[in-house]
Amino acid sequence: MKIRLIIITICITLMLTVVSIIESFNHNRTEDPKQADVIIMLGGGDAGRMQKAAELYHAGYSDYVIISPAMDEHYAQSKQFALDLGIPEEAIIEEVAATSTYTNATETLEIMEDRSFQSALVTTSDYHLKRSKLIYDRVNKNRYDGRFDLTYIVAPGADGEPWHEQSYAKNIWFREYVKMWGYRLGLYHLIDIPDDTDAKV
Repeated sequence: MKIRLIIITICITLMLTVVSIIESFNHNRTEDPKQADVIIMLGGGDAGRMQKAAELYHAGYSDYVIISPAMDEHYAQSKQFALDLGIPEEAIIEEVAATSTYTNATETLEIMEDRSFQSALVTTSDYHLKRSKLIYDRVNKNRYDGRFDLTYIVAPGADGEPWHEQSYAKNIWFREYVKMWGYRLGLYHLIDIPDDTDAKV
């Protein structure tokens, strides 16, 4: 009986592991953009994220863009890059405190609360979108009773290639697999997992 129980446990564990690995390759479920109070550009990737935010802004989807976090030392997520892409200064909201996807969510939703914004387009890299949606939806539900209408938009990389075609795709997958499970298990409450400004690192 004990041997049978051990075998069943091992089989279930292996099955769950395989399912979780297969599921981990699906990152980029983008949604169609719609009119919103603000566009939230999540830092940590390449220039493609800000380029997508600018595209959404110029298409008239919103009058404001939050850069989270805005960092002068990283051009791809700096106010200057937004200006260079034609986003006017009065439309740019700089959030400077976030150090992870979790704090991206807590800081930007607090800005939305303070400014009485009700809706946002959250844009980030394809490999980062699923984890961003997980944590934004969780913070929105737990802190704000789900009252913010959030839409999630994939930002293609600066070179236009999807994450799985990048030369460093294995590194991207491993990092997101580990971080995704950390976030699913709520470890962001105990540790702050930085999102590097370059996914290749």
